Amino acid sequence: MLATIDAGSGAPVVLLHGQPGSKASWAPLIDHLTPQFRVLAPDRPGYGDTGGDAVGMAENSDVVAEYLRFHGAAPATVVGHSWSGGVAVLLALRHPEMVRSLVLVGAVGTPDSVNGLDRLLVVPGIGDVLTVAALTGIGVVLPQVRGLARDMDQRHRAAASSMHVEPEPGRRLAREMLTTRLRSSVAVSLPNEMMPGGWRGAWGRDRRTFMREQRALLEELSAVTSSLAKIDVPTSVVVGTWDVVVPPHVARSLAAAIPGAELFEIPGVGHFVARDASVRLAEIIALTARRAESLSTE
Repeated sequence: MLATIDAGSGAPVVLLHGQPGSKASWAPLIDHLTPQFRVLAPDRPGYGDTGGDAVGMAENSDVVAEYLRFHGAAPATVVGHSWSGGVAVLLALRHPEMVRSLVLVGAVGTPDSVNGLDRLLVVPGIGDVLTVAALTGIGVVLPQVRGLARDMDQRHRAAASSMHVEPEPGRRLAREMLTTRLRSSVAVSLPNEMMPGGWRGAWGRDRRTFMREQRALLEELSAVTSSLAKIDVPTSVVVGTWDVVVPPHVARSLAAAIPGAELFEIPGVGHFVARDASVRLAEIIALTARRAESLSTE
């Protein structure tokens, strides 16, 4: 059974992390949800405390369905981040009794979800090298870069607020604004220390899990895409306007393909919406759950 966080009470909300990820990636969001909802956040197969071997999107959806039955948490509002957007869609198709509504966050699901790098990552040899490099960056290097950018931004803002600054020439002011925006975009675009990976993971289970799920992305994406028009539960599609992993145009395609879906674009936020816009995401989840509740009472 999946290792899990199970907190709060009320209508169930299940949070499915991306690739790579873990239940810990939802920590900034959970406290905003538990006053209204019972929140369940599992480590999917191959990740975190669940361990074992990774499985594809369809099999993940079957595992999540069994998980919801075991915990008596169906039907649930299912929140799928990134790769798990595909899992959430297939869960709604394969196990409709499990899903009350969907929230797809920076989610894959349409053909434009993948790019050339995604295809290179499954090529034997080259894919292994790229995956090791990516997981090392995700787990070690990029969190440090993000930390430096955030520290610089906080020091700059503190210095600016503590002194009286005379009006500056337009060129200098524009340069200051650009520098501040760059630091902010780095901070919201890069992962933090809660992401799996690192030196050990890049050569071990995390690499195997990542590559298995990468192959599943390419093999099963067409099944996800063909399922979108069949979704008949209230659905919200959420994306940060600075998302460089699954860009905003993908979210627009996804929302257009799902009947009645609502699109929410959050300004100044990257791929990690639960971390950097947790209050707004909690509001969208609550709004989606209320839409489902109002339909069930009609």
